[in-house]
Amino acid sequence: MEFTAKRVVIAAAVAGVAVVAVGATVMATAADPVSPEVTGATPADAGHPGEGKYTTGDYVLTVHELDDDGEGTSTAIGPHTTYYSKTLHGNGTRRHTVVKFSAGTDGDGAIVFSYPVPAPGRVVDCVAAGTEAAPQVRCETRLPAG
Repeated sequence: MEFTAKRVVIAAAVAGVAVVAVGATVMATAADPVSPEVTGATPADAGHPGEGKYTTGDYVLTVHELDDDGEGTSTAIGPHTTYYSKTLHGNGTRRHTVVKFSAGTDGDGAIVFSYPVPAPGRVVDCVAAGTEAAPQVRCETRLPAG
């Protein structure tokens, strides 16, 4: 393949667009701390329609189901426990929009992960791993069991 000035310019332009796109994605992620929604192919557990499922690792995990004003419910879940939340989509007139997680027994601890509340009729399934010092939380949106 012969390198011509035209090919070099086109290759540089394509590379420049790729760098700008990656930079824009990184900046958008930094500006919006809520992780993007991930849809899982496996249906949710039967018998828990509209609920959030939270599974903890080796530490206490505090789950905060919040609305746009930061109001909502917080629940501390002990190590190696699975908890089903009946308030994922809110209660009464309050509608939750985000689920945030903090590690450890301090309910006001630093938020380590945030995930959007899925649309009504869908559930969220989150699993905590890592350690209290280096927590990792992953969530997926699932369709209700069929």
